[in-house]
Amino acid sequence: MMKKTFAVPAFALLACLLPGCVVDSTTEVEDGIEMPGASPASAPVDTTIATLEMSGGRVVFVDEGDGVGFWEIGNVDISSLLNEQNASALEVFLALAPEGTPVPTRLVEHHAEVVARTGTVPAVPRKLAPMFVMPEVQYFTNESLGNHGSGVNCWGWAGAGTYNASTGYGSFNLSTFQSGFLANTQITGAAISISNGSGTLYSVTGGGGNGGNFETAWSHEREIAICASKAVRWGQPGSCNGNGVLVNVTLERTNASGTYVAESTIDLNAFGEGARFRSNATNTGGGARKYKISAVFNADNDTSPTADAECQDQAAVVWRSKHTGGDIGGGG
Repeated sequence: MMKKTFAVPAFALLACLLPGCVVDSTTEVEDGIEMPGASPASAPVDTTIATLEMSGGRVVFVDEGDGVGFWEIGNVDISSLLNEQNASALEVFLALAPEGTPVPTRLVEHHAEVVARTGTVPAVPRKLAPMFVMPEVQYFTNESLGNHGSGVNCWGWAGAGTYNASTGYGSFNLSTFQSGFLANTQITGAAISISNGSGTLYSVTGGGGNGGNFETAWSHEREIAICASKAVRWGQPGSCNGNGVLVNVTLERTNASGTYVAESTIDLNAFGEGARFRSNATNTGGGARKYKISAVFNADNDTSPTADAECQDQAAVVWRSKHTGGDIGGGG
């Protein structure tokens, strides 16, 4: 299962915009409570800044070098903060975190950069209302973080269907999932180019392994969603009994030289679980870049020793990106 703790990366200490916001590289937070004494060696290899546990989901803040991106996992939608209120990553954190939660220094640094670069965010961070509803918003229900067997897969974007703990949603349809994703995307408006794509990542029958990868187009704004959708039987009927799914998802981005570098890693631990990553114009430095998402499947969630060889697990990927014409800031 995905850990609920996170280690905050070390950054040069700056004067905070809010009282008590400085944390260091040995601080862990669990459910909004500071947990001292974590070893720096336990820090993740990816660029996670913070993870906030929500009711029915979580929000993960990711350091993109020249900006901050967001994973929305479960019954969480921060569209109102990012797109309607044009919030910085720091303002998103302040809107979602319990009162008194230590604020990662990286978000304070980034807020000052956004103020200087865009001029559209106030120097003193706002305390915004998140304005999302959960868990009442059924179309954004994430099965494995909600009610198993409810017939609602990853946010309901692929429609309803029969749920099986060993095989997921047999009726899962990639085209329908993509349509649901596009209907809820925040990448709209005039642009030189808006691109989108979809595909399926899958385990290698008989050995788990790498299910491949998908790349976005070069762009300035990105949204990517992945759903642990279903398993396909390769053996005799019933051979998937005891099958499970554990998908290690890796997101990479290009740097200024066009080389892919590690961005973030998350786990999907059950069929119907999904995650959406977003990197919008305000919270990134503006450089055009590509993203690559890949998946490695393993048998850790299988209870049958033969399930990995006889069942092929699948994860659906959809993405949309927007190229606004030339770089509007540093990075890339």
